Amino acid sequence: MSDWKCAAIDHGVTIFPNGKIGPCCLIDSSYLKPISELTNPNRFKDLYQTDGSPPLACAVCTQSESYSSLSYRTMFEQQRTLAPGLQFVDIRNTNLCNLKCRSCGPHYSSKWGDELGYTNAIKKQDIQEHLPYLLTDDLHWMYFTGGEPLIVKDHWDILEQLINSDRAKNIKLMYNTNLTTLKFKDKDIVSIWKQFKQVLINCSLDAAGPEIDYIRSGSNWTEILQNFKTLHTIGQTHRHITLNISPTISVLNIWFFAELVRFAHEHKVQCKPFVLAGPHAFVLSVIPDSLTAQALQQLDQANEFNWVDKSVIEHMRELVINNNLKHTFDRTLVEIMFMDKIRRESLFDMLPFQDHVLSGVHKFDEYQ
Repeated sequence: MSDWKCAAIDHGVTIFPNGKIGPCCLIDSSYLKPISELTNPNRFKDLYQTDGSPPLACAVCTQSESYSSLSYRTMFEQQRTLAPGLQFVDIRNTNLCNLKCRSCGPHYSSKWGDELGYTNAIKKQDIQEHLPYLLTDDLHWMYFTGGEPLIVKDHWDILEQLINSDRAKNIKLMYNTNLTTLKFKDKDIVSIWKQFKQVLINCSLDAAGPEIDYIRSGSNWTEILQNFKTLHTIGQTHRHITLNISPTISVLNIWFFAELVRFAHEHKVQCKPFVLAGPHAFVLSVIPDSLTAQALQQLDQANEFNWVDKSVIEHMRELVINNNLKHTFDRTLVEIMFMDKIRRESLFDMLPFQDHVLSGVHKFDEYQ
């Protein structure tokens, strides 16, 4: 891969809540630089290796490509233009969120911070002074996530600035949203999205049913389903607004994956899973031998719909079969049951773990 390159390194920036920046959201966190480097046109060029090979900090993309999956690097390269300045801007400058997803934490959820008793649960990098550099004529792609972007005032202000400067019609927007709301005060996101060139909404649905209320604590499946149907209907009449279902696949929800893909199939919406890389207690690799067959059955059933990239299914299959972290599954159980207790939830009851736990209970065989 001697000609390796990435348009995000040359023309992209991601702004994180801690005031650091990187070329994209998947870069290794040890590489991040202070936001003061934003105006440096060569801010990320040190990532390029003298031998033309991929840098270690870009391992997520190189691993995806090793499975023949589309990577962020591929996406950026496909959208690269000849413009010299910033083309790709990813805004995740705050952890403000209204949910406490089990596989998340206080770094991306202020609700998690509240629960853990953090003094300053909301983390935020003020970006107002940086907007003149970010919102330029070269910009043609923006990604909003969080936290939850649709409850963040900065997000709505930026969209208004793009509309008022007549740039909106040239910009593609991409979102990760939990679909808990489509409004902010008196603003309706749909009427705003209609003014942009293209809008891709990645719906963070980890299950298609009441299980999501426990996997993404604070969710309400009835309300989320209604918001999904609203956007789905709008997408039928406004072809530039597209929905994807983008679950985070973990040991918490692989058991409901086939039903989620069925839901995507019924609505003719692409399912594009993100395979959880951490925290380690919830990755697919912790699944014990006694549960691998059940997990693989979910993948086989999901695969029958031909609605998910087969390379992603294969990646998940390898993680389940190799299960090199299965020795840590007891910690997984402890974390699930502990969070159930402090949140007064019952996620454990929805998961197929009871037989596995009972099989390990000491039966005092010497008294039989």
